[in-house]
Amino acid sequence: MTDPIENSTSPTPASSVLSAPAADARPAVRTALPSWLVPLGVLLLLAFGVAGFLMVQRMHALEDELHRRVRVVGEQAAEATRASEQEAAGIASYGTRLGNQEAQLAELRARIEAYEYLADDLVRSYDERVLAEVEHALVLGQQQLQLAGDAKLALSALSGAEAQLARADTGRYLSLRRAMANDMERLRRAPMADLAGQALRIDTLLAAIDSLPLAFERSPGKPAPAESREQASLTLPERLVRDVWDEVRALVRIERLDRPDPALLAPASSFFLRENLKLRLVNARIALLQRNGAIWREDTRLAREWVERYFDGNARQTENVLLTLRQLASVDPGEPLPGLSESMSALAQLKQARQRVPTVREGAR
Repeated sequence: MTDPIENSTSPTPASSVLSAPAADARPAVRTALPSWLVPLGVLLLLAFGVAGFLMVQRMHALEDELHRRVRVVGEQAAEATRASEQEAAGIASYGTRLGNQEAQLAELRARIEAYEYLADDLVRSYDERVLAEVEHALVLGQQQLQLAGDAKLALSALSGAEAQLARADTGRYLSLRRAMANDMERLRRAPMADLAGQALRIDTLLAAIDSLPLAFERSPGKPAPAESREQASLTLPERLVRDVWDEVRALVRIERLDRPDPALLAPASSFFLRENLKLRLVNARIALLQRNGAIWREDTRLAREWVERYFDGNARQTENVLLTLRQLASVDPGEPLPGLSESMSALAQLKQARQRVPTVREGAR
């Protein structure tokens, strides 16, 4: 290196002298920069270094935060995946349970339909039994009216049937109950004559027909026996004479006949006479129970004429029969009793309507 001091003391050429001001001017320009620029530059460098360091730290922190969040998101994703798998498994299990419940529901529905069919069948059987009992009561009441002419027994039968319908009725038997109520009201308004007692008297006559003596079979009357006191007072010869005299008197009998020509009947004809008389009395009883006054009076009159003509009027049994026939002839059967036609018609319509209802349910097949 060259020493500047030595360079300054050595002689320089003119060219060097001429270029010296220019060479000296450049250091002067360099020394003209402010003195605070260097510290400022240093401070800037330090600031940039600190900023870079802080930025790097911040970037590391952000990177760590990003890694942490990525890890958390990964964990959440894994948890969500597990949850979705569990949910998928739960959905599959729920689908299985739902299928089982649907199968159980179908089985339960089938059982309910079967129970409904059984209940309908039970109700139908109960209704049929009730209708059969009501029909039996109506037929019994109709027979009592036609054969016995007893309105009380018919009313009792109808009342029992109506009470049974009232216990089992839910509105299905309203028309039948209304018809039965109308028939019972007509029977209550009908006159309640003692026809059953008169029918029993005719039955007594029927039993006495076979024992009535015929007119041509009447035997001569025997003299009345002597009193026991008179016989006790007679001696033995007197009693013998009296007995002989009674026997002699019995050989000849003079008797007055009310009818000059008592009917002479053969045994077979007498049998048919008694049977025809019985049939006439039975016909009179039927007319009495039916409250047919014309036939009743005609049959009792003919029966009385037959008894008076063909049977012994002096017999005690014949007198009793004639007295009973005269008393029966004075009985007025009254008006015919109303029937149960309205109730029977309502019952037939109800049974026909129930037969049109189908008994098989589709769900019970």
